[in-house]
Amino acid sequence: MSSRVVCALFLVGALLCGVHAGRTQRFSEQESASFPAQWFDQIIDHYNGETTDTFRQKYYVNDQYFDKQYGPVFMYINGEGPVWGPPQGDTNEVVMLAQKYNAMIVTLEHRFYGQSQPFSDLSTANLRYLSSRQALADWSHFVVNFTNHMLPPPSRPSTHGITIRPVFTIGGSYSGALSAWFRLKFPHISVGAIASSGVVNAILDFTAFDEHVAEAAGHACADALRRVTALAEQAVQAGGAQKDALKTLFSATTLVDDGDFFYFLADSMAEGVQYGFQDQLCNPLVAAVVANASLLPVYANYTQNVWTSSGLGVPAEYATAWQQNITIDSSKADRQWWFQTCTEFGYFQNAPSVGAIRSARVNMTYHRTHCANVFGAPLWPDTESTNEYYGGNHTEATKVIFVNGSQDPWQKASIVTSVSSLEPAIMITCNDCGHCVDLRGCPEPGAKCADQGAVDEARLAISQFVAACLYSF
Repeated sequence: MSSRVVCALFLVGALLCGVHAGRTQRFSEQESASFPAQWFDQIIDHYNGETTDTFRQKYYVNDQYFDKQYGPVFMYINGEGPVWGPPQGDTNEVVMLAQKYNAMIVTLEHRFYGQSQPFSDLSTANLRYLSSRQALADWSHFVVNFTNHMLPPPSRPSTHGITIRPVFTIGGSYSGALSAWFRLKFPHISVGAIASSGVVNAILDFTAFDEHVAEAAGHACADALRRVTALAEQAVQAGGAQKDALKTLFSATTLVDDGDFFYFLADSMAEGVQYGFQDQLCNPLVAAVVANASLLPVYANYTQNVWTSSGLGVPAEYATAWQQNITIDSSKADRQWWFQTCTEFGYFQNAPSVGAIRSARVNMTYHRTHCANVFGAPLWPDTESTNEYYGGNHTEATKVIFVNGSQDPWQKASIVTSVSSLEPAIMITCNDCGHCVDLRGCPEPGAKCADQGAVDEARLAISQFVAACLYSF
């Protein structure tokens, strides 16, 4: 989810695996030609037995590798963004697993994102039905109906007189957390789960995020990023023409609130490390420091020609006014994800008191004010309650594997140490091993990671874990 979490698999219909700073990455609206959209009548409020109101929730099926007699169902859980097709493509880990285990891939669009809209607008009143708990109940209701009524019965012995087909969930980032939580809350429905960069620990004051970005970037790059921030702070403090010139340089003139500007500046820095673009981020800046060249134009060039061109974001999405817009646009997800962070998760990536890369203006006051301004109400997340419900970084679900990349700052909200043989954790280590690296690779479609062997080794371990879950079913 940067402050938001979206796991993009770099394919039609998938998200850019990542939690981002409160806004979500840009998404293509190109519908999958090979796999048509299908629709399911979903319950709006699973926790009110007195209402039967429903909405149309979009889903996709990839059955290219499916063995109708014995094949399992892989439920790819989607998070904070639209979906335009199921996982597809031979380099996609979900597809690779489906090929190996003759599985059907099914993916359901998250409520309130993309075209799965319960209401005609995104007003704060309507968004009260947007929560991880409602989303998990969506999956439960959908999975039971799909496996019981939309699939042929498997040719396997029945269990207690009921013939069932194994369901295994896969997700990355926020949807990685959902994958783990689904197994935790509905162990009778699924046989196992992959939580890639699964952010299961709700953190209110997430200063560890910035600290990890600095550590992963290395001393020289972190120092250069701090200099960029300091120069930007000087220009904003000077005001007038200097501040206007700064925002023009970064194509960020719509960021009227200076806090929004500094959030954008910090997020674009963090995502370079988070998604494996560390060399493109760091090398020009370090070279500029050595040459005593001006740093702001160098960094602005990165934001425009790497960060934006790679689909990670655009400055306009950080504006309070942008996020206040309640009009439904299937390509946008910023308002919805901010609502989830302001009501459930926090993940507020504040500047630490020592060694911060981001501006000190990105602090708890900024986040509290931003939540109130965007939603017109004093929303604030009870992260302790969220962690009590799910377990936080002590989530005790069996048959869940947690996978993280060494450079990814979101690992600080995940589980990185194996709890038991039934809840193992893998850390994939290399210079560009970032968010959801096992699912999406490094860092562009078809590209090799700096240590591709580390990724391949992890994928083998993941596959063996999947097999153990399926075959012990």
